[in-house]
Amino acid sequence: MASRRERAGWRRWWVRSLAVVAAVLCAASAGAQGPPDQGQPNTASIAAPAKLFTGTPTFNPAPGTYVAPRTVSIASATAGARIRYTLDGSAPTRNRGTLYAGPITLNATVTLRAIAFAPNRKASVVQSGLYTITQPPPPPPPPPPGGGNALLLVAALTPQSSALTLGGGNATLLLTADKKSGAFRMSYGNLTGPLAGAHIHAPDGAIVFDIDTAAVQPDGSRTWTIADAGAWTRAQIVAALDAGTCYVNLHTARYPSGEVKGFLRPGGGSVAFTPPSAPPALPTTPPTAAEAARFLRQAAYGPTLADVATVQSRGYAGWIADQMALPRASHLAYVDALPGERDDLPSEHARESLWKQAILGKDQLRQRVALALSELFVVSDRDDDLGGVEGIAVYMDVLARDAFGSFRTLMGDVTLSPAMGVYLDMLGNDREDTEGGRNPNENFGRELLQLFTIGLYQLHPDGTLRLGNDGLPVPTYDQETVQGFARIFTGWTFADQDHSEDWRFEWPEEQWRKPMELWPEHHSASAKKLLDGVVLPANGTAEADLAAALDNVFRHPNVGPFVCRHLIQRLVTSNPSPAYVYRCGQVFANDGTGARGNLGAVVRAILLDWEARAGELLDQRGYGQVREPAVRFVSLLRALHAKPPADGRFRYYWLGSAEWGINQVPLSAPTVFNFFEPGYAQPGAIANAGLVSPEMQITNETSVFGTANYLHAVLFDGYADDDTEIALDWAELTAPSTDAALLDRVDLLFYAGRMSAPTRATFVAALADEDFPTDRKERAQTLVWLVALSPEFVAGP
Repeated sequence: MASRRERAGWRRWWVRSLAVVAAVLCAASAGAQGPPDQGQPNTASIAAPAKLFTGTPTFNPAPGTYVAPRTVSIASATAGARIRYTLDGSAPTRNRGTLYAGPITLNATVTLRAIAFAPNRKASVVQSGLYTITQPPPPPPPPPPGGGNALLLVAALTPQSSALTLGGGNATLLLTADKKSGAFRMSYGNLTGPLAGAHIHAPDGAIVFDIDTAAVQPDGSRTWTIADAGAWTRAQIVAALDAGTCYVNLHTARYPSGEVKGFLRPGGGSVAFTPPSAPPALPTTPPTAAEAARFLRQAAYGPTLADVATVQSRGYAGWIADQMALPRASHLAYVDALPGERDDLPSEHARESLWKQAILGKDQLRQRVALALSELFVVSDRDDDLGGVEGIAVYMDVLARDAFGSFRTLMGDVTLSPAMGVYLDMLGNDREDTEGGRNPNENFGRELLQLFTIGLYQLHPDGTLRLGNDGLPVPTYDQETVQGFARIFTGWTFADQDHSEDWRFEWPEEQWRKPMELWPEHHSASAKKLLDGVVLPANGTAEADLAAALDNVFRHPNVGPFVCRHLIQRLVTSNPSPAYVYRCGQVFANDGTGARGNLGAVVRAILLDWEARAGELLDQRGYGQVREPAVRFVSLLRALHAKPPADGRFRYYWLGSAEWGINQVPLSAPTVFNFFEPGYAQPGAIANAGLVSPEMQITNETSVFGTANYLHAVLFDGYADDDTEIALDWAELTAPSTDAALLDRVDLLFYAGRMSAPTRATFVAALADEDFPTDRKERAQTLVWLVALSPEFVAGP
């Protein structure tokens, strides 16, 4: 099957071909008429031209049902045409009716009729339309400044289930203090078609608020008076809202069951900001073995006995410094060393290098940070156009190279990366063509803002929402800003093209190894609106526009807390305190030397922060994280010193299957929203506690059983794909002479010394069972398999 880019290219070629054929036919037709007569014209043979009709008036918005007051504009396609209209049911003419001079305000139901006329043209036909105007209900009482006792709920709208869409948006619900009503607002974009329906649902899917039927208030909100709905009582609906289990979804013709969806969860926030106080001092004593192992669960793919000893010897700061000084291995160099032709190799062969570096690599900190960055600046080989081995390898190298450098440099490198260019359609993004109706593609510009750097709403320095005096979040940008950034990102395609052939801009030869290359003639010359009211003037160079736009984003105050929260969630804990985000965000703003966006300094601050290292927090509800499947998988292999076959290749090819793998493969997320959303909360105890659990979004019954079966094959048979055996070293787990000593070692390697008494009792009973294997290796294999399935291995500090 042809790829999306090939199909789009064929369509462009076909349109160009038709245009050429039409031009040739017109030229041939003109030539067949012969040259003009050089003598006097034969007036008898020239008919008087017939008068044309004036363009029929059009109404904007179209006739329909609206809330008063409703303004309507009237226009004609004929330049210079005049328009008369009537509201009393009579038909307008050239001389009867009100002469249109500007938008009309309608406050009651009327039939609007209009006629257009122009000199030397016939008057148009009469256009008619019924406008049903309803009166707005009385507005709910305004919330107190800053929200007061009102409850703010916020939903991020992302693709629903298996919907293949780049659509997204957001919604807010500001409940009154008594929770009897609320003001609902939503915005969305990039859907696959016009909105066909919108609802708020109870946890079981029942509609409790039909957004479609609610009148739009003058401020853009819709009033929801919470009442019984079907089997749901008002009290049950309020309880579900409090628990964050009601959700909003938007429907389109392509996705009638819902294209985008988001849970309404407490948003918090405040109008004013007060910096948090400093945390207590951390102890200066060397880390214990358990503390070192817990540190390595955060800063590496997991501990080994040797790494634990190194951290104890060097200390946390010394280990981090050593890690940042290690040389970087290249994924592209690995691909280049593969035997045979590489042109048709799928991206899984590039991921061999990722597994190899994660399992055997000394630069563990770089590998973990690069993985975290891949889930921020998301690129996925689920896009068929990105399925080759080179694109993924080069992109992984970009993330690893910039992991400890400037975030501004990383932004620029990601922007001009061919992989990102293909994935979010910046590659081949052309300037606007008003006559042809073409506008620059908005995908990369939108996701750069929403998902990669600043988010939808303004943040305080601690990452909490900054509210306006109306108690609502303050948007960071609008659609005009998205359009401005779309124009910024025009004029770039694969490098090393023949610029003498203009069609190469849209049909380039693939070049994954170099940053994208500029074609100035395809860059938008229009003015471009950026963040915070900045407007770049027209006719700027593409290079200057790009640098100014990226600087504009980089300097936005949201970037520090937004990026820091992401990295903290991926490395340390899913529910960091605002104070933790604030302290790390201050390092992002200034690393101590005046530099902004120093990722090495930010990573160091995250891992050495009181909230990451203090033992007092470990038993608090909500501390720690569910470790994502790829990290858990590699941590097992590292602890068991996994070795590939003689050719050095870790052929873990199809791990993305929930049924037969681990349900996650790096750089193969289902959408640009990553594998899981940062604000996802598992319904039940987690959501009821006001906590988030992002990784639980890809955990289900199928993935639990599929992972159990796959890990059994890995641990007992050394299984990888294509019948490749990966050798595991069981010596460190067969050496202990007693069950107690074995469990102590398992506790250190897999639980960072925090195995609970009930879990230990379960293992003691299992080891003492007469049916438990007696062979030392099989005994260790069975125990580690049970460990891999235990909740305390999957989740914890």
